[in-house]
Amino acid sequence: MEKCIYFIFCSLILFSCAGKVHYSEEIEAELEKLDKTIAAKEMIETQKEYRISLLRDELAESTSSSEEYNAYDKLFDEYFQYNVDSAIFYAAKKLDLAQVMESMDCIKDAHFDLADRYIMSGLYEAALDLFEGCGDELKTDPRYFSLMNTIYSTLEKSTCDPALIARYSIEKNAYRAAFLSSLDDKDIGWIFVKTDNLSAEGNNEEVLSLLLPLADDNKLDIKNQGVIYYTIARAYSMLGDSDNAVLWYAKGAVSDLSVPKYEYMSLYELAAKLYESDDIERAYKYITRSIEDAVRSNAQLHKQLSSQILPVISESYNKYISLKNRYIKLALFISLLLLMLLVILSVFLIRERARVVLAERQTKEINQQLKQLTEELRDNVRILQETNLVKEMYLGRYLSMCSDYIDGLEKYRTSLRKISKEGGDLVSALKSKEFMEKALEDFYSQFDDTFLELFPDFIVQLNELLQEDMKVSYHSRERLLTTELRVLALIRLGVNDSVKISHFLRRSVSTIYNYRVKMRNSAICDREEFENCIMRIGARQ
Repeated sequence: MEKCIYFIFCSLILFSCAGKVHYSEEIEAELEKLDKTIAAKEMIETQKEYRISLLRDELAESTSSSEEYNAYDKLFDEYFQYNVDSAIFYAAKKLDLAQVMESMDCIKDAHFDLADRYIMSGLYEAALDLFEGCGDELKTDPRYFSLMNTIYSTLEKSTCDPALIARYSIEKNAYRAAFLSSLDDKDIGWIFVKTDNLSAEGNNEEVLSLLLPLADDNKLDIKNQGVIYYTIARAYSMLGDSDNAVLWYAKGAVSDLSVPKYEYMSLYELAAKLYESDDIERAYKYITRSIEDAVRSNAQLHKQLSSQILPVISESYNKYISLKNRYIKLALFISLLLLMLLVILSVFLIRERARVVLAERQTKEINQQLKQLTEELRDNVRILQETNLVKEMYLGRYLSMCSDYIDGLEKYRTSLRKISKEGGDLVSALKSKEFMEKALEDFYSQFDDTFLELFPDFIVQLNELLQEDMKVSYHSRERLLTTELRVLALIRLGVNDSVKISHFLRRSVSTIYNYRVKMRNSAICDREEFENCIMRIGARQ
């Protein structure tokens, strides 16, 4: 059963890992950073709208045409890649005000800004018409060459007519060459166009050598950062280095969405790359966000590009979800099977546990019985040891007393014979109790001494059983017991019969009874248990 559960558990792990694409730590970290940036969309947009609201306040507070133009220009910059329609609105406002101001620099700037946004909206004819209506002075500006290059590059890519492609290519190359010749090679615009040329010629190693140092520049403007990262990623992609392409597309997407600007390519291209790597879930999420941003910004070119790949990714995503649902159902079935096995195992374990508990209880009872038997055996051994000790002690004393008694009788007989020879009063000598009293005194002395040798702490332990005012005063050096103490001593030795005690102590039975009652009444414990407590004095544990 354990092997079966282990197999099912491993199967669940394999199913949970199915379809998951693994990246390097660096790529995974950047993708996680991108996911967090996407999740923070509302906060980023709130900050953007707050900046825009401040600029609108600045516009409302402007007191001169130049201040009003600058406010329009700042609002155009904020909306530049955020919302094309709003950017066109403020570019048109700039153009109207520039013409009123009759400032050629402002007119050129407004023309180029408006044309730029027309191009991004797909209004190529409007952009060309705008340039047709302006003077020749604008047509010698680097921005004019750049915008015309963008128009013909886009037209070239969007048509399938070979004649038109050739025509647009010629126009594009002419404007691109004019643009490059009009700028210094350190200008960021020159770098963008140059790298675009190099990429078109297949010189992607040169693109990387030109842009990678720029990417490491901490002073790089965040608005240009996303374009540079995107161009680096595209170069890596053209070289077949998918890992670095994914890494730099992700960096570009993070940069774009952090601005935020919704006219971009990095997230779109990243979605396509992840789709190729079978990371369908992320690809679907990224392309969906790209479409949302393209629609919001009204960037027609990006909407067209995103909408081309969206159906493909959506279809794959639906297949992925369907496959995932099958995995979930299979995992649910396996989980239910595992649950059933766990229930069976639990029942088995409960039964085994009940058996173990029963066995433990029986073992405990047996151990308790053995313990009781051991204690009883120990008590019996102790009693036997004490009994043997008492027997040995008293047997020795008995033999000694018998010998002394025989010697005393011999001395008594000799004294009587001497009295008889000397003519003394033999009858008076026979009636005298001196001999018996002396014998009894020696006997009791021997008894007391023997008992106190056997139980040296008898008096101390006895006092622990008596009330305070009834405790016995005794000096161990006297080695003599009172009649009351001898009664208790005999009880300790196992002599409980009052008749035997009275005969031993030469007292009446009633006297012995009274002694016993008196001592029981003096006890601090239960009267009925007093003599049992006496029996336990000096007992070996």
